[in-house]
Amino acid sequence: MNRNIDWGGNFVAIVTPFTKDGRINKEALQKLVDLLIREGVDGIVATGCTGEFWSLTYEERTQVHQLVVEAARGRVPVIAGTMDILTEQVIALSKRAKAVGVDGVMVTAPYYILPNEAEILLHFRRISDEVDLPILVYNIPKRVGVSLSPTLLDKLAEIENIVAVKQSSDKFEDVVETVRLCRKKIKVFAGHSVTRGLPCAIMGVDGFVSSVESQIMGQDAIRLFKLAQTGDLSAARELQYRLIHLDNAVHGIGTFPAALKAAMNLVGRPGGYPRPPILPLTDKEEDKLKVALKEIGLL
Repeated sequence: MNRNIDWGGNFVAIVTPFTKDGRINKEALQKLVDLLIREGVDGIVATGCTGEFWSLTYEERTQVHQLVVEAARGRVPVIAGTMDILTEQVIALSKRAKAVGVDGVMVTAPYYILPNEAEILLHFRRISDEVDLPILVYNIPKRVGVSLSPTLLDKLAEIENIVAVKQSSDKFEDVVETVRLCRKKIKVFAGHSVTRGLPCAIMGVDGFVSSVESQIMGQDAIRLFKLAQTGDLSAARELQYRLIHLDNAVHGIGTFPAALKAAMNLVGRPGGYPRPPILPLTDKEEDKLKVALKEIGLL
């Protein structure tokens, strides 16, 4: 596989809008994808953590991938989250994702079981050997239970079909070290861009995988990476301050991504409902969110 894949800029990990009774809201999902592309995103990531992948059956995940591919119409790359505990299941999901036309897959280490380094390397090698698609490695220790250290990511970067990493370690120094070790081999995307996008861009990441800010604020937030790239640091700093205020507004209200979806709905964007066991915000929680959004000029 050609490792010089043209991924970079602001990729958005999208929500999966559900109806009030828990069905996938196909119209809202495709409307969201089209809206984000028209606002300038550089790629779409479907069925990630923000997309509540854990709440979807395997068939539903493939359905979401197909709907997103159809809505994107080849305008930007579509990456499908195919993470699972079982290596065989990741392979099966990834092959189904390829069949509906995605441009790559995003895979974490197996979650819950706390695998060691040898097991993680074997997991990714087998996926690379059996799935002919570019792989975005996703390091999200808070959700998975194990951290892919920059040193381990450097080893993973030697695997043929691994072309990029989304570094969502809470430690900024892990992002910096991942850039230092891996950027000559694979693309490095930063997670948590809502709070640290600008410093990550300055330290040399190839892009962000954003979620909260891009889906609530749209074009205004999406442009952060380009501002950093073009050297407009004054505008980039002011925007980063706003994004941090936005994150503070959404953070801690309900269970993620309930507040993100509620905020999207409040500003007229297709967020939909979360799926149980996650509950939509209570009236009191939504009132608190409205106040916070008004304070930062979004309502």
